[in-house]
Parts: sequence; C-alpha cells; structure tokens
Amino acid sequence: MIHVVITGCSRGLGLALASNFIARGCRVSATVRTEESARQLRRRFGAPHRVAAVDATDAAALDAFARETAAIDPPTIVIANAGVINERQPLWQTPVAEWNEVIAVNLTGPFLLAKAFIPRMADGTFIAISSGWGRSAGSGVGPYCASKFGVEGMIGSLSADLQKAGSQVRAIALDPGVINTDMLARCLPEENGLFPGADAWAPGAAAYILDHLHARRLSGPQAVPA
Repeated sequence: MIHVVITGCSRGLGLALASNFIARGCRVSATVRTEESARQLRRRFGAPHRVAAVDATDAAALDAFARETAAIDPPTIVIANAGVINERQPLWQTPVAEWNEVIAVNLTGPFLLAKAFIPRMADGTFIAISSGWGRSAGSGVGPYCASKFGVEGMIGSLSADLQKAGSQVRAIALDPGVINTDMLARCLPEENGLFPGADAWAPGAAAYILDHLHARRLSGPQAVPA
C-alpha cells in the first residue's frame, strides 16, 4: 500500500487530494491546523489513516510527526501542500508580518518537511506544491511569487543533492494549475469562478501523481495537466 503524507488538508487542494488518494487505496497521513479539524477528518477518513494537528512552520512538531509516521509505515510520497497567499497589493504596501507569514508557510514549511521526512525515506517521491506564479511573476502577489520561486529553486537544489548522495528519493516542484479555491478567490475575486474547483481537479491530479510522477520516478519541475 502506498503511504502518502500530505500537509494542509483542512480544505482546498489538500483535502481533495487526500480524499482521492484514499479512494485509490492509499494510506494517508495528513496534517491540519487545528485539533478540531483533525477530529473531524479522523471521523471522515477512519483507520488506517492518520490526521494530526501540526503547524507547518514548527520544526519540532514536524519532526515528531515524521518520526511517529515513519515508525508506523515509512511514507512513499510526501507532499508539502500547506500554503497561504497575501492580499493583492503593491509590494511596497505589503505589511512585514504578511510577508513573513507567506514565506514561513510556503517556503520554510516545505524545507522543514523535507528535513523531517527525507532522512526517513528509503525510496519515494517528495513533492512541494509550487505555482504558475513560481515560474512567471504577477503583479500584487510579490510575497507569494517570492515564496513559490523559492520552492522551485529549493527543489532544484534538493534534486541535485539527492542525486549526488545516491538517494532513491526524487524531489518535484509541482504546479497544480489554476484551481478555484479560497486562496484564488482572495486574490482573483472576479476570475476565480472561471476555473475548476478542487473536487473536480483532484481525481486527475491524484492519478497524475501516482501513475505518472511517482511510477515513472520523475523529478524536477512538473505541472498537473490541464
């Protein structure tokens, strides 16, 4: 049974992906922000799946989650999905606190997840969710672009590190495409309805991750087909 670890499963892409991995027969270990969300998902997912309330920017909590998860069943696929986006505005008007939050969740979070899990993976695929705005910048989303461009660079370097070390783990920066989520509605409120929702997107995305990226042992920058 393929064991998938995925962060940021309270809603949106994370919840939809986790549900579809389970539907395809995978074991899922998920993280959410609050214990209440964790209780709700535990009831929804059931055994053998695990849901934990873990802050995506808390190094000690992520390491403990990784240690407990790997002791039960070393993961095959680890997905750094947890993410936030800034209010759309010129960079010079962005509050420092908002900049710090976006960088912490979107870039430091995947770094900490990789640090926690990759040493505990003998083989498999580490995926950090990127964005089209991590490959081509847009106005008003400077913090988000910076974080996702950072993800692309980090994964490129990680891929080289893994290859140099002779590791059987691959690293991927995955652009999910444009999906109608709460995050998209926040920054593109007049356009978000033009795009598919997470529930419509997730079956194809889960299949792409399992049957293409992981099965073919791919690495580097990838994108879920539209």
